[in-house]
Amino acid sequence: MSFVITWTAEFETGIDIIDEQHKRIFEYLEEIDHAIKTRNADEVEHVIKSLIDYSISHNTFEESLMKKAGYPMLEAHHQVHEAFKTRANAYADHLAKGDDPFRVAREVRTDIGLWLTNHIKRDDKHYVSFVKHNIEGGFVARMLGKFFR
Repeated sequence: MSFVITWTAEFETGIDIIDEQHKRIFEYLEEIDHAIKTRNADEVEHVIKSLIDYSISHNTFEESLMKKAGYPMLEAHHQVHEAFKTRANAYADHLAKGDDPFRVAREVRTDIGLWLTNHIKRDDKHYVSFVKHNIEGGFVARMLGKFFR
């Protein structure tokens, strides 16, 4: 039986750019599920690597918003992201060592999927008010406006 993780409104932070990035991570998880179902090992490896790279990049972007907003728990949040990076890179290492890509994909889908949903609902919700206050009319809003018009 497949464990399905789907984007719902409960994961929304109210910060559009962050929500769009989170949605993309959910899409990667769906792509992993599809690659498993079609038994496409090359696609599995490609999507896992893409998911890992994108997630780590997203975490860095998220931290940059927190830093700009003066979020007081930035270091603690950074440590959670670093632990995630270690965990995610371990999956890439398993693929590089030649472990069964479908087993790794199932583990990634479940482990990273559960981590993501819990992280958004628990950890990310804490920084939202700080970042939203800073974004609204601030430097970040002007910068994001330049890129996303």
